[in-house]
Amino acid sequence: MQITVTIDIHELVYDIQNKTYLTGRSRGDGKNYRQVALMQVNNDDENYNQIMRSIGNALAKVKAELSEVLSDNASEGNNTLDVDTATVSLPLQMPGNFNNAATDSIVAAIHQFIVAFVTSEWFMITNKADTADYAQLAETSLEMLRESLCKRKKPSRSKG
Repeated sequence: MQITVTIDIHELVYDIQNKTYLTGRSRGDGKNYRQVALMQVNNDDENYNQIMRSIGNALAKVKAELSEVLSDNASEGNNTLDVDTATVSLPLQMPGNFNNAATDSIVAAIHQFIVAFVTSEWFMITNKADTADYAQLAETSLEMLRESLCKRKKPSRSKG
């Protein structure tokens, strides 16, 4: 059975910007206006390009994680993600007894992994103190993805 996971790039960027903004705003004594402004990761070209490169890196890691079930016919790869890309679709060929109820968990785990991974990479550049927290969140999301991929329907007796 095939399921298709669709990742909205604009939602990822928004989530990344929001998390870095909230993290920056919550640090310090409330007077760290410059730090908050810098951590907001606005759509300036250099900041946006860094986010897109990191999203591309995270997607590559997700594809490697999904390699056993990913129905991707690409015969060549590249290391860029088109900044105008609105969505990325990942067609997954799941076993017949896959529990479809886990589909939303797969989507959520991929989204959470990419956001945490990119945020971790962003903080490697801007605020190393927060890097480890987001790297751990990324690993936790990968574990949730692995578990969700293994969900199966309860076996039933055949009538024969």
